[in-house]
Amino acid sequence: MVIYLYGPDSYRRKMKLDSLLSEYKKKYPSMDIFSADFEENPEDWEKVRDFLNQPSIFVDSKIAVVRYPQEVKEKAWREILKKFLKDEKTFMLLSDEKKPLKDFQFLLNAPSKAQEFKVLEGKMLELFVREEARARGLVFAPDALALFARYLELGEERSWNAVAELDKLALVAGNEPISKEMIAAYFNQLTKYQVFQVTARMLSSHDWKERLSLLERLFLQHEASAYIFNSLGYAARGRNVVALADYDISIKSGKLEYEEALLKFALGARRTGVI
Repeated sequence: MVIYLYGPDSYRRKMKLDSLLSEYKKKYPSMDIFSADFEENPEDWEKVRDFLNQPSIFVDSKIAVVRYPQEVKEKAWREILKKFLKDEKTFMLLSDEKKPLKDFQFLLNAPSKAQEFKVLEGKMLELFVREEARARGLVFAPDALALFARYLELGEERSWNAVAELDKLALVAGNEPISKEMIAAYFNQLTKYQVFQVTARMLSSHDWKERLSLLERLFLQHEASAYIFNSLGYAARGRNVVALADYDISIKSGKLEYEEALLKFALGARRTGVI
């Protein structure tokens, strides 16, 4: 079975991918899993091929998670996708921000299963915010919810921004419903750089001096170190995911504080092999 998740809303696409993985792990406890990111390593398509073709003797099923599958242009890769379209014990979860190009159009048709994740706007954005707020124990007055959504529409990565701002509101809102006046006052104070915007720049920058400067800016804004770290984790991809996951383990095991992990990440310690 092939499931193709695509579209610019990377947050909801990631949540759907995580949900599918969790569902399959429960159904097939002994499942083998292989992950690949073709944007980072397009040559890994051969590893995916070998993984899928290897006989399954001691496992119930296997699953391949492939990010940016269209980065590989070889016809042999597309033939692999077609081969497993109807396989009921082999699952391929594909995630891409782009719509399928001509050679990958077959992924939109049965027996493949496809789901698009467009940029949220209007009522759909408000519905998303309401559901995420409910998960955090937050209740919006109707006019407050609309105002919050209009603010989100001013920027990019709306879903990521929504959950980041809701996490912050959950710390200050208390048990009272969030009113329009509270939202207006909250956003009127946000003249400083947004954490999500700064962490996104940190993740994309290859200059350790720039990353360190951006981190210092957040520290000067008195942003919580845990919130900065989690914001990085939300938007990370490729090698940054691995680095932040390692730091997260060190933090939870008491070997590092959040501030230390952030400094190491900004300096690129993991990239150079320095612990």
